[in-house]
Amino acid sequence: MNIRNVRDEFPILKSKIFLNHASVSPLPLRSVEAMKKFINDKVKAQSTQNVDLEFWKNKILNSKSVFARLIGAREEEIAYIPNTTFGLNMVAHLLPYEHGSNVVTNTLEYLSNVITWLKLREEGVEVHFVRDVNGRVSLDMLREKIDDKTVAVAIGQVGWYNGFRHDLRAISEMVHGKGAFLVVDAIQSVGNMKIDVKRDGIDFLSCGTYKWLLGPQGAGFLFIKEDLIEEFNPPIVGENSLDPNLVEKNIYEGFDLFELKYSRGIGKYEVVHMNDVSYIGAEESMRLILNFGIERVERKIKEIDDQIIEGLLEIGYELQTPIDEEERHAIINFKTKDVERTLNELIKNGIVVSRRMGGIRVSPHFYNMRDEIDKLLEILKAVKP
Repeated sequence: MNIRNVRDEFPILKSKIFLNHASVSPLPLRSVEAMKKFINDKVKAQSTQNVDLEFWKNKILNSKSVFARLIGAREEEIAYIPNTTFGLNMVAHLLPYEHGSNVVTNTLEYLSNVITWLKLREEGVEVHFVRDVNGRVSLDMLREKIDDKTVAVAIGQVGWYNGFRHDLRAISEMVHGKGAFLVVDAIQSVGNMKIDVKRDGIDFLSCGTYKWLLGPQGAGFLFIKEDLIEEFNPPIVGENSLDPNLVEKNIYEGFDLFELKYSRGIGKYEVVHMNDVSYIGAEESMRLILNFGIERVERKIKEIDDQIIEGLLEIGYELQTPIDEEERHAIINFKTKDVERTLNELIKNGIVVSRRMGGIRVSPHFYNMRDEIDKLLEILKAVKP
């Protein structure tokens, strides 16, 4: 599969330069068509027409294995969740806290990975913040906040507004050394880089599909390290959380539900009925990335990032993104004296970016082209006072 084939999947690219994948990405045509066909088949099945819904059931189930391959996990470690925030909340409220316990996060995190933990203050849990310095959070800065009372460290693998990239492997060694858990918000990293949850020592990882995975909203995945699945129980429950035999008995025979008996395995964390349509689309989108090759994806994005940063510095813009390539990935943010004017000029020229944290955020994907970046830089040069 080549870049041209991939670009044909996105009609928006015929009229716009889309550099806003850190927000909500466009859906590939294959995903849209799969979702349409699934809905049509469901309608036909309801009218007793002969339709193979087993095909779609397997496709939904297969979305787990595709996601697992993208993060170096096993399918049995992946639960369906509606979005990143839901997964983070699930983890935050299943962990054990004693008097004086704390969790550690930092000021580079998106709201979801902050409010989830702040909510725990109502239960007496302390929340310690590492304050970033110039858009960076170093290992030493984290080390100062982590102590023997720390239960979890919550990290966004790639920073949502400036692309700061955490060294998760080094962080996990430090976190586990204190007996704590590493909880990762991966919505800004899965789909744009190779991830290995085993290598990096990740305990929990939550991710929706509508950004870099090019999927629809309403589909997400929660990774729970295999040896932790049975150690905990979900803080909220649904029908899927229960032992299947208990469910069947209470539906078909009579009421016999006087105590909770959980199902075995990752399924007990799937407490809500999933959005089938979204998972159909997500499976197609993730497979597109896998077919192209996640290593190729990461390499292409790095090349584009380098081109953007080199151009911005040459023009004279101030970066909010670290220059060191080991500390950044996929997302670039720069300051301008008149953010609104700059943004409007880009929009007028068909370039889709975002205004974030006092600057302009650019987030290219692997199918963006050099000439698109040349056009971006040309406009930014013209608009700079």
